[in-house]
Amino acid sequence: MITINKLLVLLFSIFSIGLLTYSFFLSYESQVYRLITYYDFALCIYFLYDFLKQLFSEENKWRYFYTVGWLDFISSIPVITEFRVLRFIRVIRVIKIIRSIRTLIKFISQNKKESLFGFIVFLVVVSIVITSTAVLYFEKDVGNITTAEDALWWTFITITTVGYGDYYPVTGFGKLAASFLIATGIGFFGAVISFVTDKVNSIKSNP
Repeated sequence: MITINKLLVLLFSIFSIGLLTYSFFLSYESQVYRLITYYDFALCIYFLYDFLKQLFSEENKWRYFYTVGWLDFISSIPVITEFRVLRFIRVIRVIKIIRSIRTLIKFISQNKKESLFGFIVFLVVVSIVITSTAVLYFEKDVGNITTAEDALWWTFITITTVGYGDYYPVTGFGKLAASFLIATGIGFFGAVISFVTDKVNSIKSNP
């Protein structure tokens, strides 16, 4: 059965494969690699949640685990330098969902609002990862955003439009990325308010 969660799992699985591929070109000691491992860990928590949800919803849990469940479980393991090649098992997860592409398209057409919100969530996460990674890459030698932790904190206060000012980009590209991230945050919070309002109204109209 296709759900908005399955749609997000598909999108994030494809994105995580791209992150993993990029990480192969980075030094293990680099701060950019460290930042990517943080984001990968967050995605793994989401994938693990999806695995556990699927496991407990199955009537025959052992059958699920020994057929495809173990693949979902392995793909939920965070990046470990010695075993990170195993993460390409996520490709199987993607193929498994894409095989039901017709059902997926039907779900999107019948659940436009939920699907749109899912795509918005995906795009916001992608924007966060790409902008923070790019800012760290360009700022680490010239600005005060020099570590993965600095980049994470800067990203959080920027997308929430708080802007403490303790960390800030000094390059032209960094400032452009910050502007884009602020706009993304404003748009996302507006979408969340609209989505929640719509859900509350639907509950009121269907007591």
